[in-house]
Amino acid sequence: MNPEPSQNPGNPAFTGKDQPGQSLIRKLLYSKQIGLWVLFIVLAILLFFFVGRNMRFFMVPSASMEPTLFPGDMIVTLNEPEYKRGDVIVLEKDEEFLVKRIVGLPGDSLSIIDGALFINGKYASEPYVRESMQYYIDEPVLIPPGCFFYLGDNRNMSEDSSRGYAHFAGDYDEETRLSYLGVLDDIVGKVRCIYYPYNRLGSLPSYALTNIAGH
Repeated sequence: MNPEPSQNPGNPAFTGKDQPGQSLIRKLLYSKQIGLWVLFIVLAILLFFFVGRNMRFFMVPSASMEPTLFPGDMIVTLNEPEYKRGDVIVLEKDEEFLVKRIVGLPGDSLSIIDGALFINGKYASEPYVRESMQYYIDEPVLIPPGCFFYLGDNRNMSEDSSRGYAHFAGDYDEETRLSYLGVLDDIVGKVRCIYYPYNRLGSLPSYALTNIAGH
């Protein structure tokens, strides 16, 4: 008669005892100390992002950033030490939050000719826009210190800096025109990812908006 499985010392699967690896895993899974350390690490990471990077959550309210962002997209922003051309950002302006793209920074000279963006006199490629701009800014705009020029990717359906400088803006005085620029200190953060809807879950790619005249 064959011995009972529990009596077979050569068959560890039936010894009724955990193997060394299984025992370690079991200890890790049920250890209160490990659990507390994991909780501490998670809280430290969250604290870093919420306090150190001013992590914020927003919902895109309009179609002005299509096809990059769509109405109803839920996004996460993080504060950055500096912002660059091409960054998609959330800024606070006139007591509301806007989601736009930075296209000009202090010292830049910006114009729009034949539906295309020119920075410092050089053509700037923008593969992310929905369609060519149906307006123009033939007199270059010089961005003053502390300010930036922002546009929506859905250029012809966006309330942005172009409203103060395009050909349809009329005879605005300089103060009125400047009011359409963004202020760097009013940027809440750079859009880093979409977290809802789930079929659009993922990071938002950065695009370095440069040309041979600048970086």
